[in-house]
Amino acid sequence: MRTLIPMFALSLCAAVVLGCTKFNASELADETSGTLASDARSNQVVSLQLGQQPGAFQVEDVTGPAAGEFLCYRCKYSGKPTVVIFAREVNDSVTSLVQQMDRKVAENADKKLSAFMVVVGEDTDQIKPTLQRVQVSQNIVNTPLTVFNEKEGPAGYGLSPQARIQVMMWNDDGLKVNKPLAAHLSKEEISEIVSQANEILN
Repeated sequence: MRTLIPMFALSLCAAVVLGCTKFNASELADETSGTLASDARSNQVVSLQLGQQPGAFQVEDVTGPAAGEFLCYRCKYSGKPTVVIFAREVNDSVTSLVQQMDRKVAENADKKLSAFMVVVGEDTDQIKPTLQRVQVSQNIVNTPLTVFNEKEGPAGYGLSPQARIQVMMWNDDGLKVNKPLAAHLSKEEISEIVSQANEILN
């Protein structure tokens, strides 16, 4: 018995060490890939997985038809192909992305494509005037601009803490696109993201 206990302890330690080594190696591989999605994984954030159905969550509408009210656009759009743009700031890249996605929604009204934007943060009251100005200056008519007053974002969505922008797209079959992004995007990157909406059209 005295021989078995040290051997068991040694085996357990080896298993723990090897397990930790494997985990760290995976993290290192993710970090060297330079993707924001991998950064989220290394920080223990479990993002919504492809194929899963996103859960309901309330936002405060700032520029949409329910401006000034709290509602669930996830629920309102139900099974429609939907794009949601989460943002932690409103800059030129975000503005351009929303504007072009709004145009995409208009072009695919017959396929019931829908979209809304959500600014996440702890003090979103300060950003509301900016959203109102963006809506007017960019003539955004199909994409409600909303706020969610928690920096982590909606429960169950697992937004990347590093991503300044995160785009999700889903339809009846579940989540099809989950793209954490940096704060500044090129015109080509924005065009590529907008074109991905084709993946959720019925």
